[in-house]
Amino acid sequence: MSIGRGFLGALVAAGVALGLVAVGQAHAAFSQSTSNAGAALTAAPEFVAGELYGWGDNTTGQLGLGNNTSPRLSPVKVGAVTTWTFVETINQPALDSDSGHTCALQKNATLWCWGRNTNGQLGRGNYTDSYTPIQVTGSWTKVALGGMHTCGIKTNGTLWCWGQNDYGQVGIGSATLAFTSPQQVGTGTNWTEIAASNVQNCGIRGGAVYCWGEGVNYKLGNNSTAEQNSPVTASSNTTHTHITVGRQHACALRSNGTLWCWGSSANGQQGRGNTTTAQTPTQVGALTTWTFINAGRDHTCGLQSGALWCWGLNTSYELGLGHNTSPQTSPVQIGAATDWMRVSPSNTSTCANNYNRNIYCWGANATGQLGHGGTSTETTPRLLTGRSGVVYAGGSGTSTTFAISLV
Repeated sequence: MSIGRGFLGALVAAGVALGLVAVGQAHAAFSQSTSNAGAALTAAPEFVAGELYGWGDNTTGQLGLGNNTSPRLSPVKVGAVTTWTFVETINQPALDSDSGHTCALQKNATLWCWGRNTNGQLGRGNYTDSYTPIQVTGSWTKVALGGMHTCGIKTNGTLWCWGQNDYGQVGIGSATLAFTSPQQVGTGTNWTEIAASNVQNCGIRGGAVYCWGEGVNYKLGNNSTAEQNSPVTASSNTTHTHITVGRQHACALRSNGTLWCWGSSANGQQGRGNTTTAQTPTQVGALTTWTFINAGRDHTCGLQSGALWCWGLNTSYELGLGHNTSPQTSPVQIGAATDWMRVSPSNTSTCANNYNRNIYCWGANATGQLGHGGTSTETTPRLLTGRSGVVYAGGSGTSTTFAISLV
């Protein structure tokens, strides 16, 4: 996620258009602390700052529009701030009335959260819901949302979590109570990535992968189904650059462009050509050209040199393959375009944007999460007219979508 400046985001976009900026390479997103080895200017998928727009489910105020909690079928601007750099939203359908919150970063490293707060997941020191953004104390570079908990990485590289802790997902060595304010997870100062789902988390520290929380279906990647109330090693390989977590599976990229997944693959969401559970991180194919990966509830999408690939559950057309609703156990390319910049799978739909920041969405649309003004399902990618930007469609359980648009 980026803490970049808006004009630099525009510069990168212009560089891409002119062919001056290298894309389709494995690299980490720019942040406040990103070095620029060799003075090379390279594009980052989330290198943008701007206005925040949201649409779709708003049952618990997760769009941040005030006391009006009706769904939005088209993009609506969230407040007047023009310096948002990253946003994540989540909902746990089985506990819909108690879950549904959003957190976002601004380029000054401030963190803001809003929505349901039944377990202190907003980090504001109480259990009071908020239908508008409320600042979380501290200086932050990353944030990840679970069903009713939140984790973030501060600018000093420390990891903090808060909210529901029934499965040890706060990561502080116990599985009791809920925490309404951020709790430090261990003493490490070299956390670089964090990802979360309903009741589990995975992160990257010193290049290695650590996971904690509920362990069902081996989704923690440590060859065990036991619950873990503090981070345990899923992979000691120290070259991991990006991580994502679905409902019952997780995937990570390594600096050599390889893709590794673990946990359940009942619907093919690991992309390994079968439905066999992987108890530890297992390589997906032999390709070394993966540049981005993102997991939805039970499906996964990734990028290879600008080409978009998806796999896993497909009952709601979330893979964008037309009227084919069969699950896919191996990656399938979506269309022929090779200029995709970011993809964001959610509960039963998917959105993506290209380097021109044109947004496309497809799949289920009961609450308007595709943003085209209606509730019709889309079987293939449909262009979102009237609004461009970098898109964030949440993850496991989510039917809410956001975009950050340059100003």
